[in-house]
Amino acid sequence: MKKLFILLSFVLIIFVGCQKETPIIEPEVTKSSVTFPFDSRDNGKFISIYRNNSADSIPITFIMTRQREVIEDSKKLDFCPDILNIRKGIELENWAIVNWNYPIIPEINVENQNDHPNLISYSLPIGTYIAFLMDADGCTKDQYSVFDIKTDKGIEILD
Repeated sequence: MKKLFILLSFVLIIFVGCQKETPIIEPEVTKSSVTFPFDSRDNGKFISIYRNNSADSIPITFIMTRQREVIEDSKKLDFCPDILNIRKGIELENWAIVNWNYPIIPEINVENQNDHPNLISYSLPIGTYIAFLMDADGCTKDQYSVFDIKTDKGIEILD
């Protein structure tokens, strides 16, 4: 019985330890910009550690622009009118909020990198997504970052 328990424990450790790792990305957030390190991904499953190197918290919002649809040439579109409406509290049809007014804590206030307050794990379905600053004046393309998730691999139960 003891040998069976040891063997089973060993198999579980190998099984859990050898699973695919989720990629970690590090979007940069400043008082005037949000920058994601990619324009599109096949898999919507990833971990973001938002980096804020300023002295103050910076609130951002993360939104799916069209449910279950990738917008063609999304990087070329101007989303400023929609972003300004969202900042005013106007709800947009077919847009789904993922993170609303989420404060990105400055790196100087992070006491333990292993328990980072700006770490968010995503499992996103196919679609076009925007991360943008909430407290910025006006709107420019630097104040938001657009990217596409091309498949539903991030939300599949077994991937």
